[in-house]
Amino acid sequence: MKRAEVRSSSETAAPRIAPWKFVAGVMVHLGVPAYLLLLAVTIVVYVLKHGATDGFFSLLPQVSLYFVALYATATIALTGVAALAGLIGRARSRRQLAIVGRDPAIRSTQALSRAVGALDALTHDPAVESALHMIANAPWHHDDERFQQVSRDLDKAAGTYATAYASARGDQRQEVSRLTAETLRHFAQTLDDLAQDTGATATRNAQTMAGYIASKYGDDLDSVR
Repeated sequence: MKRAEVRSSSETAAPRIAPWKFVAGVMVHLGVPAYLLLLAVTIVVYVLKHGATDGFFSLLPQVSLYFVALYATATIALTGVAALAGLIGRARSRRQLAIVGRDPAIRSTQALSRAVGALDALTHDPAVESALHMIANAPWHHDDERFQQVSRDLDKAAGTYATAYASARGDQRQEVSRLTAETLRHFAQTLDDLAQDTGATATRNAQTMAGYIASKYGDDLDSVR
């Protein structure tokens, strides 16, 4: 059976490393190679200037001290920038999630997904599976307030029946399955009626547009060329 499935980004996204941790880790791992590269460049410059390495090693502590100071400063600065960027990114993500959470169409889609998932344990009953299949495959228009109300009520009913089924035993489960199938058939019929009404409205809108175009431009297409 086709399932309406909606998952938030927090459920599907892989765990992410904080930007500042990533930058700090990179800088730590590059510390030794960067120091060795600096030494190599310094030796080459010293030899080109003095013709030999005599006296170079006496400058080594000073060169090392400068490197440590500059590299530590760069690491702190880059880590700070990465931390700030991470804070800004998380704030933006929270705003986007808040906007998504307030979107009635998205909330309606999520309610439908929860309802279908909640009733999965009852789909061994052919009547429940058939009705749930019709509901999940119905032409949902989640931007329509009427469909949003249906998805909310379906979500509540599914939660109630799923809880009842989990707690029931023996004949009680059969009764819960019967009630669930009956309720789902009511929802399926309501969705079918809404789909018919939506289709009729769309057809009337198309007819109105056709009449408007005909009255404005006439039937002879050559007249507008």
